[in-house]
Amino acid sequence: MVSMGLVLEGGALRGQYTAGVLDAFLEAGVEFPYVIGVSAGASIGCSFVSKQHGRNNLIVDRYRNDPRYLSFRNLLTQGSLFGMDFIYDTVPHHLVPFDSQTFEASPTRFVTVCTDCDTGQAVYYEKDDDLLPVLRASASMPFLSPMVRYGGRRLLDGALADSLPWMKAVSEGFSRNVVVLTRPRGYRKKRPNPWPARLVYAATPRLVEAINTRWVRYNASLEAIEAAETSGEALVIRPSQSMDIGRTEKNVAKLAALYELGRQDGQAALADPRFTSSPS
Repeated sequence: MVSMGLVLEGGALRGQYTAGVLDAFLEAGVEFPYVIGVSAGASIGCSFVSKQHGRNNLIVDRYRNDPRYLSFRNLLTQGSLFGMDFIYDTVPHHLVPFDSQTFEASPTRFVTVCTDCDTGQAVYYEKDDDLLPVLRASASMPFLSPMVRYGGRRLLDGALADSLPWMKAVSEGFSRNVVVLTRPRGYRKKRPNPWPARLVYAATPRLVEAINTRWVRYNASLEAIEAAETSGEALVIRPSQSMDIGRTEKNVAKLAALYELGRQDGQAALADPRFTSSPS
């Protein structure tokens, strides 16, 4: 158990990079006292805490091109491009079972980030919350997924409010963190066209603001993380090669290559002396 937090960015299928990094950690027997994930980062991170090596890679390899996983048919019939019932019910309960017992027994504190659609603010859920609905909410992308109702809230993708929750980890007492990003060095988000959010989410103006100002918060968080990287407070793992893979990448071979890149970059990062530090 290293004395650092672990912060996991989202990115939908770009999360295969994160899956590779975390499998490298599992192979080395590395554990963290605190893991916080957003969207795909949370979905992948829970398999890390449950110590299910290769689980996320297996899911994508088997089901990426299954229309139940991702298809326009889902968008027409369920209102979501990704098949959320399939991903967050059929897969973990029947096809590639999630080891909830190991997850719950782990000493690791696991936090999932969602966005409250009525306030536009981040909401942070813990292990004692109902995991699968929370993961589903965190990964529900605006425009491509319906809002998820949970605990009296209407929720969407956690990345809208807190894409890179490094400061949340710091506020929880983890001054040093491993941060896994799914974009290469130098990436910055650009200002979006504000009108799609204004038209689609007119009834939730604070959500509109969160969507249209996300790029500002993302870039500011990234700059803060890079400053912490320079000072030694953050160990940042990001793709060492640019592979031009989108959130809905169809090419399974490219996704497998991204996973292997993550494993290689994760193994390289394990040489950092902070991975040999004592438990917090």
